Amino acid sequence: MMTIDKNLTKKLALQSQAENIASGGTVPTKMFLSEEENGYLLRLKAASVKPNSYKIEIRQGHLIIMSLVKINEFEGVPRFMQAFPILPHVDSNGIEARYVDGELHVFAPFNDKADLGQNRKIDIDF
Repeated sequence: MMTIDKNLTKKLALQSQAENIASGGTVPTKMFLSEEENGYLLRLKAASVKPNSYKIEIRQGHLIIMSLVKINEFEGVPRFMQAFPILPHVDSNGIEARYVDGELHVFAPFNDKADLGQNRKIDIDF
């Protein structure tokens, strides 16, 4: 009977993803959304995305998350982009982002008296 080494399988899968990326391919961004006691937590993970390439904005009542691949020092092309509507019970002014252990964490706090706030960029804490 043949046994399967799970660690070896995982390493081979990661190596395959790295080779795919090196050849010009991409690896899908994994997203996990959970409702916490005092807000929503969105976690994103993508093996091919550098932490400083993420950009987060609030535009017209939507939370926009993207990662950019630099073409030159002035321009970038989105590798990943997703828009989430900001719900009426979420305080858009309190949305925060941080990069933790290879994942982008975006926290949107609940607030009964929340408003959609202004368009703005959200800084990411590293």
